Amino acid sequence: MKNNYKIIKRDKLKKFKVKRKKDMHLVTLKNCPNKILINLPFVLNEDVSALAGMMPDASLIKDLKRVYFGQKKDFDKNLLFKDLLTKLFNPNNKIFIREGCGVHETYTNSTVLCHFLHYVLDFAKSDEEMRVPKWIFHSPDSVKRAYLREAFAMEASVLKSLYEIRFYTKHYIYATEIHCLLKQLGIHSFVKKRIAGLHKTIQYRVSVYRKENFKEFKEIGFTASLHVERFNKICEKYGI
Repeated sequence: MKNNYKIIKRDKLKKFKVKRKKDMHLVTLKNCPNKILINLPFVLNEDVSALAGMMPDASLIKDLKRVYFGQKKDFDKNLLFKDLLTKLFNPNNKIFIREGCGVHETYTNSTVLCHFLHYVLDFAKSDEEMRVPKWIFHSPDSVKRAYLREAFAMEASVLKSLYEIRFYTKHYIYATEIHCLLKQLGIHSFVKKRIAGLHKTIQYRVSVYRKENFKEFKEIGFTASLHVERFNKICEKYGI
């Protein structure tokens, strides 16, 4: 069965200069040397959704000249971020991976790519609150799961007690959007306010409990090894 993906047509790229190049389209901005090479219509599939789901650990710099991703625990996520940018956009600017202070960083300097991510794909800038891009709510379930899989890999934990999955964010609206996205997949969750850290900062957590919700969450799954190990134990505990 064909997936009913949302698509971006050429007429939605009016702020860009678009030129056909064989079977693809070269996208630029006026007086800008940066280029991306994309398929049109641009299909909002699981790859695009996965990239969006990685943004809680990334930053679309507010001047829209650089997109950055940083990950301390799982270097493979840096490779995934680079691979998705390359696969989806073929930017002519180099994508760098470097080791910073206790974190691996992946970034590229491309005004065109950043404008596309923000204005076309609804990715939040660094001076905006994190959000789930609107089109994901209206996409097939497989696209919603791809988003949540990467978002939970970035910002979630599975408790040792094996009774709760927690997702953390400092943005209340984002927490409610994660809650709504889970609900669309038949997973009931709770949004709770918490005070965290030495500086007593306000955070919000989205909590998932109970066998029936864990069963549905299994369709999303985890990618980080510790999460996978603990979630497998949850599945064993509840006979899922």
